[in-house]
Amino acid sequence: MPSFDISMIIPLAAVAIVLLAVIYLTRYYYRDLLFGPPVDFDGDSYVEIGLYPGNCRAALVFTCDDVNAMTKPEKVVKVLNVLDKYETKTVFFLIPFFKGRYMMVKDSEVVKVLKEAEQRGHEVAQHGLTHATVRRRMLFLGWGKELGSLPYSEQKRRIKKGRKILELAGFTIHGFRSPAFSASIDTLKVLDSEEFLYTSDTRIRPIMLMSNKRFCESLYYPYHPGGLGILDFTNNGDYFWGYTKLGREDLRSLKHRFNKFYERRGAFVLLSHIEPLSRGKGLKILEEFLKYTQTKSLWKPNLRELAEWWNAREALFAVSEIKKNTLLIRLEKSSDYTLKNLTIKFKPNIPAQSYEILDANGALLKKGKISESVVLLDV
Repeated sequence: MPSFDISMIIPLAAVAIVLLAVIYLTRYYYRDLLFGPPVDFDGDSYVEIGLYPGNCRAALVFTCDDVNAMTKPEKVVKVLNVLDKYETKTVFFLIPFFKGRYMMVKDSEVVKVLKEAEQRGHEVAQHGLTHATVRRRMLFLGWGKELGSLPYSEQKRRIKKGRKILELAGFTIHGFRSPAFSASIDTLKVLDSEEFLYTSDTRIRPIMLMSNKRFCESLYYPYHPGGLGILDFTNNGDYFWGYTKLGREDLRSLKHRFNKFYERRGAFVLLSHIEPLSRGKGLKILEEFLKYTQTKSLWKPNLRELAEWWNAREALFAVSEIKKNTLLIRLEKSSDYTLKNLTIKFKPNIPAQSYEILDANGALLKKGKISESVVLLDV
């Protein structure tokens, strides 16, 4: 009879613990793979309701970090020229008081450029306060990780101060991204209490231990972390950091990740940083990527627009039934945000000739023939 080697128990147990930990920490990733978009209604036997406006399959948002008072305006203009060419909006995440020395002020040239960009549909959001933590100044690995190790009260002070600086410079701030992705659950609680609309980070919430791109950058849909009201958009990138070393492999990698989101109807939030993007081959890679996406069915909002839409879309519910040769569709919407160009698709072989779309109170929103196949309306 073979003997049992008890020495194998410890390594096997260790492997099992590690495996369980990975599964738990990446649960949002598997949730998206298994269950799809976290919305109350996607479709039923008769209709499908689009996730995005105008029958678009997926969403694409470009974002650019680290714009600050020392950023040369022409670098911002270079980025805007490429984005405007391909009708793509961006969110510039601004450092309000860079290194505690350089403050964004209303009459500066870089602020003027950013205000002009806002007029064209681009957005400005907040990127911490200083992007540096004094207590960690001598620790290389901690440089730039401004928030995560700080207590709730200090995080709140920094976030409120940074927002106030940007407001005095003339901006209205809806979103936040933590410097070096250093947010903790306390950061999210502060942002929620201060009524930020969204945050955009890399690590899975509320657990911040996993930073592997395969998992953390493959959360396909916006979601509310830790039961909070604030929306989180997981971002993808940075594919433009390599300065002059960027090449075809970077572009292939970027397209590959984007295609995963596109296939799953996800919201692809692409990350960049102003300095590496605006020099070397960064802008060339961006332009080639945007040219590639021209063939796709994409909604290209800024993050505020996407957050407002998603807050309304996730809670939208529909009930459909057939009465007297008419398909009745009742829409129940619990958000004050408008769903403009909401798409309703009719499935094949519906045993009805006409349709009526009603609101929750029974008021008629739209009617027509089932043969239309796709209906667009504002709710």
